[in-house]
Amino acid sequence: MMDKETQALLAQFNQHVPSTDETQTGIEASRAGARAMFIGLQGPVNPDCRVTDLSIPGKDGKTPARLYRPQGESDMPLPLVLFVHGGGWSLGDLDCYDALVRDLCQQSGCLFISLDYRLAPDHPYPAGLDDVSQALDWVFAQAHTLHADPQRIAIMGDSAGGNLALVASHRLHSKGSLRLAAQYLIYPVLDVHNSHDQYPSRLQFGNGDYLLANAAIDGTRDWYIGGQAGSDNPEVSPMLLTELSHLPPTSLLVAGFDPLKDEGERFARRLQQADVLLRFQSFESTIHAFLSFGDLPVAREARQALANQLKQDLAGSQTA
Repeated sequence: MMDKETQALLAQFNQHVPSTDETQTGIEASRAGARAMFIGLQGPVNPDCRVTDLSIPGKDGKTPARLYRPQGESDMPLPLVLFVHGGGWSLGDLDCYDALVRDLCQQSGCLFISLDYRLAPDHPYPAGLDDVSQALDWVFAQAHTLHADPQRIAIMGDSAGGNLALVASHRLHSKGSLRLAAQYLIYPVLDVHNSHDQYPSRLQFGNGDYLLANAAIDGTRDWYIGGQAGSDNPEVSPMLLTELSHLPPTSLLVAGFDPLKDEGERFARRLQQADVLLRFQSFESTIHAFLSFGDLPVAREARQALANQLKQDLAGSQTA
């Protein structure tokens, strides 16, 4: 059953948002609408983190990013999490996720870097993915400068950001030289190749009444691949990856009223078979993107649970 706070928020969405398909409203209007929604609903902003804007160099230029340090950090190097925001590869920015990342940083005691990667359709595949991959390489190279423990670096992403985080992790681990301590996939987009009827949750919740619509999944996929790749490319649809055992310990979170729920569950089973599933959790009473809506009790619960998990997973041995 959907919780009453999510019901009220969803009723508000459905009353005031005429279309949940970004491709029908145009990219600039969609970005402005998404920014207003995420910033307006992100909840209280934790003032305790120390925040620094920075730029991460890459082969195509510098990628804006934001470094978060928890208040009262120790003198020892800390775990670091690279955060990759969602938004269908085409929406969202650092400010949209500021409150969420601040909460995770302060509650977990981890350093966070939030990445403002290039967005489609202006920059189709593999631009945004390359930004994430290059940011991972940079984080490892700069770990000591950042006061981070290179043995406790993780990646996290939600929705399309979960897609990018997973594929960047796959790229990194396929090279074999560096290893992440963990990865955290939050209601990720995993399959934009197979038809919606392969997943009952797409049919049940993808009509536009539950925030995320199947039409938006299709449209933003087309923006993302932009003629540069097929939807059957495993870097676009990581459900199609044939080998998963090289991935780091992986936690996966889904929402009960999300079109993406079933593919998340299916992928979690594959991770378990590959012996790399660390934890699977389903928040049954809520919708896609709920972690971003900080006034929801279920969002606050999930943020704290995720922060506690980071503490546990990345406690590890500290290196100077």
